[in-house]
Amino acid sequence: MKVKQLLSLLILMTTMGLLAACGGGNDTPDTRDYIRHVTPTGEHANRIRAITYVTFDDLTPEGYRLTQSWDAMGMCTNETVYVGFTAFRPDGLEDFLLFSYNHTSGRRRFIGSFMQAAQAAGNLEYGEEMPKGHTRLVYANGMLYMTSQGFHDFKESLDRLEEYRGAHLFRYDIANGEFTNVTAHLPDGVIIPHEGIIALKYMPSAGYLVGLTHPHSNLVFIDMETYEVSRVAQGIPWSPGLVVSRDLVVDDINQRVFIYRGPENVYRIPGSIYTSFTAMNAFPVYMYDLATDALSVIMSPVEGGMWGTTLVRSDGQKAYVSTVGGFLVEIDFATPRARIIGNLLPREFVRAGHRLNSLYHITFSPDETRLYTIPTYAGYITGLYEFDLYTRESVRLVELPARVYTGNGIIDSGGNLYFAAFGYHNWSGDCRLMIIEIEH
Repeated sequence: MKVKQLLSLLILMTTMGLLAACGGGNDTPDTRDYIRHVTPTGEHANRIRAITYVTFDDLTPEGYRLTQSWDAMGMCTNETVYVGFTAFRPDGLEDFLLFSYNHTSGRRRFIGSFMQAAQAAGNLEYGEEMPKGHTRLVYANGMLYMTSQGFHDFKESLDRLEEYRGAHLFRYDIANGEFTNVTAHLPDGVIIPHEGIIALKYMPSAGYLVGLTHPHSNLVFIDMETYEVSRVAQGIPWSPGLVVSRDLVVDDINQRVFIYRGPENVYRIPGSIYTSFTAMNAFPVYMYDLATDALSVIMSPVEGGMWGTTLVRSDGQKAYVSTVGGFLVEIDFATPRARIIGNLLPREFVRAGHRLNSLYHITFSPDETRLYTIPTYAGYITGLYEFDLYTRESVRLVELPARVYTGNGIIDSGGNLYFAAFGYHNWSGDCRLMIIEIEH
């Protein structure tokens, strides 16, 4: 045991040395040699001013290899964009690294890693990994908040779930640059034991961060003052093949939360858990009421598969949800009612038999009358799509290469859209931040 502890200490010391040598927290000069510009192509490409890819490999600690980014993006009031990537460390463990980029200055920054912050807080166990970073990076009161997941996914048996420690909460103080693990004072040092937090939202009216657990889809309410768990509400019961969604909807005015479980597959896959149903099957939307502590089904089941990104209008009256199968769900908080209002593919593509099997995000236009999205691995129909919320028509604005695209509704005051892109040839590697400058 002493040998293992000594080895763990040496690895951690080496890791922190590598992070320090990388200049973690220091801005890079505006050389822009890490930027690659791409010429837009397509019928409506005249509306695209520029497509820019930003890489962070030169800021990544030596021996680390960036692999993925699943919706882990956020933005603060000075319009610096933050993005996180899963990475393999030199010792083979998986960590989550946080970077920032400002499009005006071109400055990038490596901020730190989950495991580094947990170790600094004395809250990292021997052999513990933190590959996800799956939540949006929530901005509130000058801070960015994000949560961890100690595994990649649970879709079938839950036999090994008890092996994982649980979810941590992290805070990045934008003013002083401190990246902190803030759960060391909690029982067992985690927000919720043996699960991850796959989605995170802010409920300002109640002073809570609201987390969605994976795989059990329970709702965790975290007090913003103490970072203690105020309440854990039971979510939708686990079922093989019905995946917990990758986002949740917070109705801040009425202090309610909407969640959903659905398939992540559009096509049936023989010999797998995806033989019973597909994203074309409808399943109920659940609503949790904070005041009554009750979870209920709203009478409007929807199809389309698990949820990707959810956006709430600035007036707080409605939400829009992308599904993995490319459908758009509208939730009316006053009713409350959920319904499919369209397909994010153009009608001519749908009539030609095309389906989306992997769509993970949507972004509002500045006036919230349109939505933008990029499907993942959609072959020759991959591109940036614009969906009009009034006409419910979709159009492809620009052609893009087939790879994985994720995001969380990130748009700056200039109307520039931000996405994470990776996996040019498979579902891993070639990680970068993507910026599309567009005429709205």
